[in-house]
Amino acid sequence: MKNRREEMAVHAYSTVPIYKKLLEQNNLELEDILLPENWERIPLMEKKNIVLGGSKTISENYLALFAMDKLLKTHTSGSTGTSLDVFWDMADYQNSLLPLWMERWKTARIHPRDRVCFFNTVLENNCQFVFSKNAMIISKSNMDEERLLEIYGQMEKFAPKWALLHPSMALLLCDFVERRKVEPISSLEYIELTGEMILESLKKRVSETFSCTVRCHYGAMEVSTMGYETGNGRYRLLESSTYVEILDDNGQVLPDGEAGNIYITSLHNHAMPIVRYGIGDCGEIYTEKTDAGTVRYLELLRARKNDWVLLPGGKHIMADMLLKPVEVLNTIYETVVYQVQAIQKGDGKIQLNVVLDSEFSEEEFIQGYMNILDEKWAKGFLFEFVFHENLFPAPATGKLGWFQNELLS
Repeated sequence: MKNRREEMAVHAYSTVPIYKKLLEQNNLELEDILLPENWERIPLMEKKNIVLGGSKTISENYLALFAMDKLLKTHTSGSTGTSLDVFWDMADYQNSLLPLWMERWKTARIHPRDRVCFFNTVLENNCQFVFSKNAMIISKSNMDEERLLEIYGQMEKFAPKWALLHPSMALLLCDFVERRKVEPISSLEYIELTGEMILESLKKRVSETFSCTVRCHYGAMEVSTMGYETGNGRYRLLESSTYVEILDDNGQVLPDGEAGNIYITSLHNHAMPIVRYGIGDCGEIYTEKTDAGTVRYLELLRARKNDWVLLPGGKHIMADMLLKPVEVLNTIYETVVYQVQAIQKGDGKIQLNVVLDSEFSEEEFIQGYMNILDEKWAKGFLFEFVFHENLFPAPATGKLGWFQNELLS
C-alpha cells in the first residue's frame, strides 16, 4: 500500500501537465514511479520550472476551480527574489497547518481563533493596516520613527495574543521598545519567528523585550509548513505535512548528518502539487529513536537572510523596501516580474538584476519601479537596471540571495 508521499507523486504525474512533461523528458513511464522503492527515480522539480509553468502547474482535477478563481491564492517572492503564486484547495491548506497549530498549542496555548499580528511587504490599495477576522496585517512601508509609533499604538489597541514576525522586523520592534522605553504589549504571549536566518541571541532578546515565549518555524508558501524549532538550531520535521529530503548537487539522497540541498514534497496540496521540489535552502537531517517512534530533525545551514541597505551617514533601512515596488507591480499586472536581485554596489549605487515577462517592457518596469519606490531615502541613490532573459543560476550553495550588500562582503 502506497503512503501519502507516493500517492501525491502519482497524483502529480497523472494530472499535472508540467509533471507529465518532466516524466517524458526523463524517458520514464508512470509505472516507473508507482512503487515506494522507486521513489529516488522520480525526477527533481526546480523552482524556475514552477515559476514559468503558469496554469500547467495546476492539476487537471482543479482547473475548473482555478478558472473560477475559487482556489486559495498565496504568494511568495522568497529570499531568491523569484516571484511565485501558489494555489491551494482551502481544505488541503487547513489540513497542512494542523501539525503546526498543534505545536503552537503545546508551546503557548495558541489557538487559530486567537488574535494575531503580522507584517506584509505591501498591502492592496497602499493600505497601512488591514483587519481580517482575528488578524491585524501591517504594511512594512515607511518604517520611520513616526510610523513605528503608529504601528505600536495600533498593536496595543488591537491586543494580539501572538505575532508572526520575520527576524529583522522583530529586531526593529525590539530597538523601538528599548529606545522609546515603552511597555511591552501586555496581551502578547507568543512570538513566532520565520523566514530568515535566526540567531539564538535574537530569540533571547525578543523574549526578554516582550516578556513572552518565542519559537521559530520553518515553512514555505509552497507547502505551508516543514518544521518547528526544538532548540540547538534544529527543527523537528512535521512529517504529516511535508516530506523533506537532503540531496547532493547530483540529485542523490544524502545520509543523515551530511549537508546538502533541501527538496520537499507537499503531502496535502493536490491543486498545485509540489513533488521533490528544490526549496533553495541547504541543511542536514538527523534521526533519533524515541519511545514514540523515529523523529527526524532538520538543521538549516543557510536559511533566508534579510540584509540592510546602508544609507549615507551610517543609517540603514530594511532591504525589503527594494522589494516593495516589485510586489506592487506583480499585484497590478499579475506577476510580470519573475525574478529580481538587488545589489548595493557602493554608498550611492544599487544595481537591480531583473527577469521580466516578455510582454512587459523594460521601460515600463523602470518607470513603475521608480514611481513606487520611497523617494525619501531613494533619492540619494543611483539605480542601475540590468535585464536578463533567463532566471539567474543558483550558486554552488544552492541559493542565490535576492539582496547582496557588497559594502559588507
